[in-house]
Amino acid sequence: MLFGAAGLFFILNPIDQGDVIASYVTLGAAVIVPIALLLIGNKIRSQVTIYEEGVVVETRNNEYRFHFSEIAGIRDTSSDDGVTIAGNFGLIGALVVGVAAEIASSAANAHRRKHRIRSVNIVPNNDSREISVVKTGGDELSAVYTQWVINQKSITEENIGSLNVVFGDSLEFNNGAFIHKHRRRGDTSLTLEDITRIEDIDDGSLHFYALNEKGKEKCLFTVVITAIVNLDLLFYIYELSLDDEDLNDEE
Repeated sequence: MLFGAAGLFFILNPIDQGDVIASYVTLGAAVIVPIALLLIGNKIRSQVTIYEEGVVVETRNNEYRFHFSEIAGIRDTSSDDGVTIAGNFGLIGALVVGVAAEIASSAANAHRRKHRIRSVNIVPNNDSREISVVKTGGDELSAVYTQWVINQKSITEENIGSLNVVFGDSLEFNNGAFIHKHRRRGDTSLTLEDITRIEDIDDGSLHFYALNEKGKEKCLFTVVITAIVNLDLLFYIYELSLDDEDLNDEE
């Protein structure tokens, strides 16, 4: 309205030719800005409903229902390239009471704090297009889904050495070691006990550190975060190994 009023004022009361040109530009902005805001609002007006073993994503035109067993993983992503965006216009419809909303992992929680506007994609088992969920909806979905996977696989400190979990095309966890798959250089394996730290770097990659032959810490390999599925589960498994090491130290 302010743009429109200003534009009309200078059209009716021009001081020089420049005022006339500026007034038409201002009027154009008065028309374009509300339309742009309306389009953005329509794009994100959707709702995510998280249940104990599933999720429903509703948009103006479509509804996507997944039991967690139908999901291959949750992918962190900085882009909104999925079928739909689920934003804050109806964030959590029905988060089941008793389901953990936070995974017991300080690394996962640090990742959430670092990426406050967190976007995740639901990766379906059937290779169909991914569905995007952003902001708090993405955080909560990742936490609840990760807890479900932990329960399904009965992941504990005692059995992490025998787990086999795929974290994407280029990373998997197999029998106590993270394996980075590289087409040209071949696979790189790093056991849990050799990892000194896993760090979420600002370049959008996850860096895996270990000691080299000289006893100095170095990054053994990096994986782009958007190429990883189930990042929270990765953090959880890594920190279980830290708990296990703490117990061994006490003994």
